[in-house]
Amino acid sequence: MNDRKHQVLVAVQQALLGEISARLRAVTVAYDDTSIHLTCYYDGEITDADREAMSCVETELMAVFPETHTITYNVQRKDYPDPIPKEVTWAFFRKEGHE
Repeated sequence: MNDRKHQVLVAVQQALLGEISARLRAVTVAYDDTSIHLTCYYDGEITDADREAMSCVETELMAVFPETHTITYNVQRKDYPDPIPKEVTWAFFRKEGHE
């Protein structure tokens, strides 16, 4: 694992602490030298509390990385058992079914 990937994943996982609900299925991360984008997959209808939780994650990441970084996220409904994309970098993935 390269240093940048390690830095980003550790920061995202720390930012997620206390913000993961039972319905959060996965968080994927895309990044380059100056940007980080999270995609958050929820099981069931996305609530205001879900959006607020991910806004808190975004804020935590903004505190870690320089002002020159762009931090973005989006939340998507992806009900179980619909598959989560596999060809991505996962920061969080809940245990599901008999996989």
